[in-house]
Amino acid sequence: MANINKVVILGGGSAGWMCAAYLSKHHPELAISLIESSKIGSIGVGEGSTPHLKVFMDSLGISEQQWMPLCDASYKAGIYFNNWNGDKRGYFHPFYSEMDEKTAEVYFVNANARRRGNGDWQAPDEYFLTGHIAKRNLSPKVHTAMLKEQTYGYHFDALKLAGVLKVYAQKKAVKHIDGEFSQAQLDKSGSITEIALIDGRRVSGDFFIDASGFNALLIEQTLKTPFHSFSSELLNDSAVAVATPICTGGVLPCATQSTALSAGWYWQIPLTSRTGNGYVYSAKHISPEQAQLELAEQLKINPQTSSFKHLTMKVGCMQSAWQKNVMAIGLAQSFIEPLEATSLMVTQHSIKLFSQALIKLQNNEQSLKVAQDVNQQLHELVYGIKDYVVAHYATSLRTDTEYWLSAKQLPYSSHPLKPLLQAWLNGDDFDAYLSKYSQKQVYFRPSWYCLLGGMDYKSSQCQQVFEPASEAICYGARMYLNELCNKHCEPHSEQLSAMKAAMK
Repeated sequence: MANINKVVILGGGSAGWMCAAYLSKHHPELAISLIESSKIGSIGVGEGSTPHLKVFMDSLGISEQQWMPLCDASYKAGIYFNNWNGDKRGYFHPFYSEMDEKTAEVYFVNANARRRGNGDWQAPDEYFLTGHIAKRNLSPKVHTAMLKEQTYGYHFDALKLAGVLKVYAQKKAVKHIDGEFSQAQLDKSGSITEIALIDGRRVSGDFFIDASGFNALLIEQTLKTPFHSFSSELLNDSAVAVATPICTGGVLPCATQSTALSAGWYWQIPLTSRTGNGYVYSAKHISPEQAQLELAEQLKINPQTSSFKHLTMKVGCMQSAWQKNVMAIGLAQSFIEPLEATSLMVTQHSIKLFSQALIKLQNNEQSLKVAQDVNQQLHELVYGIKDYVVAHYATSLRTDTEYWLSAKQLPYSSHPLKPLLQAWLNGDDFDAYLSKYSQKQVYFRPSWYCLLGGMDYKSSQCQQVFEPASEAICYGARMYLNELCNKHCEPHSEQLSAMKAAMK
């Protein structure tokens, strides 16, 4: 591969402008152009993140005070999963931090006892700090320092975040080209040399980033890279979204809600300006019109006077994210339904891997091996996320609709997932299993315990002697976390109001 001096990014949105911002900050020697059409809108419904977004924004030197008020952003402590077993119960998937080390162990003991036929079901909520924070509508960004840092994510307007990153990147000399893609020119080796726009302009480059969304204009349509669908394991292929006013009364939640419905699930994401809602469903089981009505009924809104947005999802990933002199990011590379809000995390990781690859290429490492390493790491990341998302359906007890019956009967092709679930059901030493396969895990011990324990996944055939923690120990863990909240946390809405006031 020739030296990379000119990078062309095709597509804006969150993925394109994140890439432009990151490369312009960490590789100022590059000449970077970004092509996007003002005639083509972005999807812009991915409004939740993992803690990786904080790391990303910190790496750019953009403080929360600088970007959050501009993006109607709120803090995110984790995700509530409601009615996934059809029994009206729910559990909280927290963002784990080192402050949870001792109290989480109490939950792990109780979950292990429960799956072995001992003790009552317990949700993980009470044994993690962010569970207490979410329950009390506090902010996970503490106002007085703790011994160890608390992790958290964000809820935000994705289109406004793209706008913030666009301004940032342009200030660092990224060239913005408003134009519509026509075709790409290939050389004899099959690499792209330039992009032709519909108006006749041509944009040349040494390397091209495909951030063109589900269309995957470069990686798939031009280079013919195969797409691997996950439809055999994940039924959902559509979504309908609608915004509703924020709740009055000055209380702002700090958690995403994920509630199971007849043919999928719906999200509720609290921003400072509105609540984002969306129903992720299987078009094979209900129509868009039925999904819209079911969502409207849940939200208690009039479907005739509400503005809904319908989306079709292309769930799966490219066989190779990096092919020739093109690397796909964002929706052009992969997409898994937004159950765990992982889309931006994968995008961020992809950008970071490309940045690291640039340094390796500058150090004369073999380009083919560099690309293979990137592809392998992204393959493991995407498939690991897919396994964790699939596990929500594989462990569900719901049988009340054809959708849930079908979801239970899907053949899970992943080699890691089947034995993992079996180890849990058998009453095996689950920690030893996770440790043995830790290199292949994207989600680690706390997340698996919260999912499997929260879903009350167990076999009636498993009966082993294993005592849950005493009530005194459980009570002590809950009180400890409650006291941490009292000492270090403040109401979520008050903190965000102060941040917004500081912008004036």
